[in-house]
Amino acid sequence: MPKVIAVDFDSTIAFDSWPRITKDTKVNSAVVNWIRKRQKMGDKVILWTCRENFGGARFPDYEYKNDAMRFCTRNRLFFHNVNSNDGEYGFEADKFGRKIMADVYIDDRSFPFGRNQILWKVYLWLMDRKLAKM
Repeated sequence: MPKVIAVDFDSTIAFDSWPRITKDTKVNSAVVNWIRKRQKMGDKVILWTCRENFGGARFPDYEYKNDAMRFCTRNRLFFHNVNSNDGEYGFEADKFGRKIMADVYIDDRSFPFGRNQILWKVYLWLMDRKLAKM
């Protein structure tokens, strides 16, 4: 059975990306390769980000979310959904908030590795083990 995986953007898929993506923004190859592998296995990956196309009280309005999506497209990353549930859980969760329902959440805040690709690979290997048991 396919799993649903929610993946954060800033400091997870891309390094040095907030608030604007520049030519210096680096891709986290460990996470990108893992996402592609999981998608080939049939899993549904959701881009789960706080980015929106407005800045709120602290930042000017700008296409922050669109920038992230363009960055992912340039790096051949495509998602089942962006900041939205799949709808397969039997209720209209999308209308009641941005809580993404997933089997696994990949986020730099859950275990901050910085840019250490070896630690990211170990973390993702552990996620593979967790998903295999589900």
